Amino acid sequence: MKRRRARVSPGLAVAVLATALCEFTAAPALADDASLSPAQLRGKQLYERTCIYCHGPGVWATNRLAQRLDKEHALLVNRTDLSVPGIRAIVRDGVGSMPPLRRTEISDSDLDAIAAYLTRQSR
Repeated sequence: MKRRRARVSPGLAVAVLATALCEFTAAPALADDASLSPAQLRGKQLYERTCIYCHGPGVWATNRLAQRLDKEHALLVNRTDLSVPGIRAIVRDGVGSMPPLRRTEISDSDLDAIAAYLTRQSR
């Protein structure tokens, strides 16, 4: 009897690969968790659950930012020039190909936590 191979849809394959990539790339960053405030730690968890699918290493939004800005400013978690008001404005109003996110998609308190995390090293 011949065994049939299961077919995997391209969309499912991409989703599995993206999840594996995010888990692989997020692991080394755990070392600095002890230096984060409770709000920043919550923001990091929310960012990794919500934003990293577009703004993680080597994914769509990061690649677009690298084209528009430069590679140094493409990965949001490594930036030192972000501000809380700037992050709030971009998330709520959208910019370029980033759509605006309503309060039903991300609450103000969750957005504040993500902004605290992304601005942790800003000057």
